[in-house]
Amino acid sequence: MNEAVLHSDRALVAALANGDAGAAAALFDDDFTWVDCNGRILDKAKAVGALPKPPLDDEPGLAQATQDYGEVVTIVVDRDKVFVLRLWVKRAQGWRLIAYHEVSQNFPTMPHGPGRKEWDNPCYTLPYQPRNADERDALASWQRLEIAVMHHEPEIWAQHVADEFLVVGAARRHSKADRKAVLAEQLRSGANSAPAPLVSARLFGFNDAIVMACEHQPFHGNAARVSRVFVKRGGNWLMAVSFQTTRQDAEVKTI
Repeated sequence: MNEAVLHSDRALVAALANGDAGAAAALFDDDFTWVDCNGRILDKAKAVGALPKPPLDDEPGLAQATQDYGEVVTIVVDRDKVFVLRLWVKRAQGWRLIAYHEVSQNFPTMPHGPGRKEWDNPCYTLPYQPRNADERDALASWQRLEIAVMHHEPEIWAQHVADEFLVVGAARRHSKADRKAVLAEQLRSGANSAPAPLVSARLFGFNDAIVMACEHQPFHGNAARVSRVFVKRGGNWLMAVSFQTTRQDAEVKTI
């Protein structure tokens, strides 16, 4: 593992625990965002102006799940149903944190209405125009993944995710095997499983990795903030991680 990243991450955790906004700001990327457990989002200026309190304090004794994707490194830490994803990216001036994303599974489950059997967005259409070939190909892979979710195709879905895949949301923490099992069960039950439509997205490209910060609106309920990482392996783009946080203060909508 990249020792420079681990050193920066330890320095960041200490700065946040001590409320040292200056030390934290020096490690934040210009495109930094913080998604808290309530689904509120802060950019760099707002986070530095009123430094949030980290939900895991200084993380004493907590194990980290770390993945190195060259110019992007993911670090996941959790305790008592609270999960934190930190996304580090390599810049000319060194490693910087581009995303701090919290998920809490301690909130009451949000009510959901009936799903949809078929839906265009994000499976066939997106409210985002790719800016280059990498974005185009990564998003195409993601859309095929989402079509596999909608049509209950676990084996095709598995072709578009990394072996170390992890998805964390308000009611789940699934590995690749876990998610495949859910899709297989949905195939047997014939459940409605069209993915929640994409509302907006920002993509940040690196060498063989893309960070995606976006928002989805379920067919019934509150919108969700989502952070994803895609990695390029063998010429194919794969989803590696997805953190999803419900916006607790968002208007409940029905599509």
